[in-house]
This record gives sequence, C-alpha cells and structure tokens, in this order.
Amino acid sequence: MADLVESLRMSGINYLPRSVSNPKRPEPVQRISVECEALQADSGQTVPPARLNPQPEDGSPSAKESGSIQSENQPLRNRLPVAASGLFALDAPDPSSVVQEETASLSPDQRRERLRRLAEEVSRCSKCAELARGRTKTVFGVGPIDAELCVVGEAPGAQEDLKGEPFVGDAGQLLDKILKAIGFDRSQVYICNILRCRPPSNRTPDAVEAGNCRPFLEATLALVKPRFLCLMGATAARYLLESSSGIGALRGRELNWRGVPVAVTYHPAYLLRYPDKKHDTWEDMKKMLARMGRAVPGA
Repeated sequence: MADLVESLRMSGINYLPRSVSNPKRPEPVQRISVECEALQADSGQTVPPARLNPQPEDGSPSAKESGSIQSENQPLRNRLPVAASGLFALDAPDPSSVVQEETASLSPDQRRERLRRLAEEVSRCSKCAELARGRTKTVFGVGPIDAELCVVGEAPGAQEDLKGEPFVGDAGQLLDKILKAIGFDRSQVYICNILRCRPPSNRTPDAVEAGNCRPFLEATLALVKPRFLCLMGATAARYLLESSSGIGALRGRELNWRGVPVAVTYHPAYLLRYPDKKHDTWEDMKKMLARMGRAVPGA
C-alpha cells in the first residue's frame, strides 16, 4: 500500500478522497402543479415540470407589527424565487419577465378562470402541516382583476378562517373605513394576505410559511395585475419586498415591486391597538393617492 501511495505521489497525485460508506441521499423533490393542462390549453404552450425544493428551517425570529424587521442570514430572493405560471419553481431564476409573458396573452376571462383554479389548488395545499391541520378554510383573496389598488396584509384571523375571506373581522371593518376615506369601495380593491391559512393564535407568519405561500401570492398578483400595491404591516412588507428594513423606514418611500408602485403602512389590527398611529396611516394614504394621481377626497 505504501509503495502504491508513493507511486501516486511521484506521479503528481498528492490527495486521495476518503471514501464515504453511507453517503447522504438527496432530499426528495417535491412538486406542486397548478392546472398545467389549463395553461397548455390557454396558451398552446407545453410546460415542463418544475421542482419545488423544500425550504430549510432557518430559525429566523418572527417580526412584530410594531417592531423592526430583522434580516435573514440569506436573502429571501435567493431562497424563494417563483415562476408563477401555472407551475411554480422555487429553484428557478427570477421569474418576473416569465410571469409577464405568460399572463400577457390571457384574456380577462382566462385570468379569472386561472384565479379560480389557483384558489382550488390553495385549498388542497398542505405544505405547512401545522397550518393545514388547524385551518377551517383557506383564505385566498377577493376583488376584481385589473384592480387599480391591491391591499396585501399578513395572514387570516379567526373570522377570516371561518368565512374564507380576508379582512372581515374588526381589522377588516377598519380597512373598509380607510378605503372609503381615500375614495375606494371595498369591491373595487383586490385584497389578499401573505399567508392563505390562519397561524395558530394569530401568531406572526415565519419565513418558511411565507416561502411556501409565496408562489400563490405571486401568481395571484400576476393574474390580477393591480396598478398599485398597499402593503399593510411589517410582515407584508418584509416578505413581499424581501426587505430587512423596519416598517418605520419603509413608510413614505416611493417603493416598487416588479414595476408596480408600492406604499407601506400600518396594519389595521395594529391601528386598533395603537389608535394614535391612525394619523400616520392617513399621511401614508395621502402620499399614495398623490402617486396614483388621485385627489384626496374632500380636500
């Protein structure tokens, strides 16, 4: 054996890899399909299967509505890119151009049908086992396609879980008042959340749950095509914008998400606990209206 090693060394080979008797097998690939056949029928394209890699638990702390947002060890953009086309690939490149191309040719009726099928897919999702076990209903989203404004909140609460519709509890009633104050009826606005299932005891969604639900959110926004986004609360801002900044640093800034103008403000549930922040929210809404080219009602 020594002679063999010496012979190899004289030949320029100084390192031999140690054999591994029990190599770790790769994690099984998980797949998620949202009506692939429908996409082929609508666009005439053949869609290859996409892979959904399981997201590791990174131990990131939950963000609170009133607190600063702590940064992740690894940017969410690197872990959670999505191709929201009818198939979702969390190991795919940045899909924004792919999403736009695949939805651009769809008629309004086709987009509505795709949203309906997407909602059905959500209702069968069990990636977040704890949330799937505890939910009464999944809470997809409500409102028209091509909405001028889309509101994105955190996650369903108790009333939303029972009814299957976002923002229908006390926070929803306050949201309706905010929308009315800026000249919108609720029926004119598309409303959804970062998560489609209620977390136990209304706790803050964690990064893995947000990552599991992100494909549904991005597909929804691609099909609805809102002209403006209003992110309500630190959780919505953190996970959609993939930002480590706190809500105080994001409010009042002219932000964008994939070309869509974004306003960030407090969640209505936070305003119910801290009514003195309603003035700040009103200032945020006025800035958003100015950016939208709308006048402040009654001004």
